[in-house]
Amino acid sequence: MAVQAQYPSNVFRLNSGKNRQQQGYDYSSEPHTGLDQSHMLFNNGGTSSLKRGREESAPNIVNPLFSLQSQSHPSQLIDLTQLLNHQQNAVSTGLGLSFGDQQHQQQHRSPSPFLSLFSESLSSQIKQQRDEIDQFLRAQGEQLSQALAEKRQRHYRELLNAADESVARRLREKEAEVEKAKRKNAELEEHAAQLSMEAQVWQAKVKAQESTAASLQAQLQHAIMMSHEKRALSCFVGQAEDAESAYVDPDRVTLSGPKCRGCGSRVASVVVLPCRHLCVCVECDRHFRACPVCFTVKNSSIEVCLS
Repeated sequence: MAVQAQYPSNVFRLNSGKNRQQQGYDYSSEPHTGLDQSHMLFNNGGTSSLKRGREESAPNIVNPLFSLQSQSHPSQLIDLTQLLNHQQNAVSTGLGLSFGDQQHQQQHRSPSPFLSLFSESLSSQIKQQRDEIDQFLRAQGEQLSQALAEKRQRHYRELLNAADESVARRLREKEAEVEKAKRKNAELEEHAAQLSMEAQVWQAKVKAQESTAASLQAQLQHAIMMSHEKRALSCFVGQAEDAESAYVDPDRVTLSGPKCRGCGSRVASVVVLPCRHLCVCVECDRHFRACPVCFTVKNSSIEVCLS
């Protein structure tokens, strides 16, 4: 971008040393090698309006002597505000103002090296700042990406931990259920073993009862045989008595077995257990709680049929 150098209206171009002494000004206290950049570039105050007023009022006449002196001596730039501060009573001529206008137009036509340097410095600073901004944005983007990645990894780890805890909790629950089932199975097995033992006991009791029944059957058979023998004997005796006497007692009862130990009038037809005595009839068995022969406590009884 092309920058056109412009000097503000509060700057004069004057000759050095000798010309100043001829004009009656003393600029010994002013700098001769540089410019006041603050007034040259940024001062747009009342001095510029004062100069324009003087330029409008002064005649446009060029002094040949002043022009020759300006060609023989190198010109320098001073600030108008400094000139007004040092010489409040100095009056500028129209020749000087016309020469200043000419120099001002030349400054408008040719760019200043200082402004070129300033523009280059400004563009370099802008480029540097743009690079710094880009670098800062890249760094911030990298930090943001890293933070998002860390947050994502943290979220994944939390999800994995939650899943592990859930699986571990379910495994513990299943293990507790398995342990409970094992305990229940052990209890059932123990109960089954107990029932098996009880069944064996009952089987032993049944076998004992079968042996007892067999023994009672044998006793009954023996008793039946004995009764038959007694009946035969009684028949033989009865015939002898009939022969001796023809009288028959109507209340006489002929017994065909052992006599009941309870009533004494009926035949004993019930075996008392566990002593196995055939000693009572059916009617007396209902009233006896013990055997009338050995006085053993009765736990059961069996009725037998004697023929």
